[in-house]
Amino acid sequence: MSDVGVLSHEYQSTSELSQAINTSLIVLKKVELGLPGAETVAAAQVMACRSQLADILEILVKLLEVHRVTSLIASQVLLVPGAVVERLRKERNGDLAYYVQDLENLVARLRTDAPQLTSADFAILDHLATIADAETSGVFRQMMRR
Repeated sequence: MSDVGVLSHEYQSTSELSQAINTSLIVLKKVELGLPGAETVAAAQVMACRSQLADILEILVKLLEVHRVTSLIASQVLLVPGAVVERLRKERNGDLAYYVQDLENLVARLRTDAPQLTSADFAILDHLATIADAETSGVFRQMMRR
């Protein structure tokens, strides 16, 4: 596969991750923070968004913990690009174990339909959205330089 082909694939996977996180996060914020338009969001949509974010976070936890990567299947690994995982590993080098625990706790709250996510939960999700957006933008710039 050519450099452009590899970059194109990487761009697609990072942009899909970014879109999934951002779309779900917007719905959750709208509903859980009582923002305008919250009344138009169906309960089923909220549950789907919570489930999608929990799925992404579970995969991310496994990828961040090297000893758990073997339990992933190929389609799960493609959902969270390696560049996002590496960026998080570098950022959280000193406190990776605590960060992984925070992610696992957030997955549990998303799965159990906790009444409302905390500001710390939203901070974690916002940070992941920022990282996915930054990776997508970086890959796009690389493609344009080719």
